[in-house]
Amino acid sequence: MIQRDHPRLSVSQQCKLVNLSRSGFYYTPVGIDAATLEMMKAIDRVFTKYPFFGSR
Repeated sequence: MIQRDHPRLSVSQQCKLVNLSRSGFYYTPVGIDAATLEMMKAIDRVFTKYPFFGSR
């Protein structure tokens, strides 16, 4: 879609044409590490078992 080495259009011009911010073009998603995933699973297990925690 966007070519970094386009002979006539710069990256910012190409981003404007496709209505994409330059930061969105350069963004690379970061994966979730195993420790964070385990923590999320533990929180989910507790919330599923005790859904009333945190309410008055």
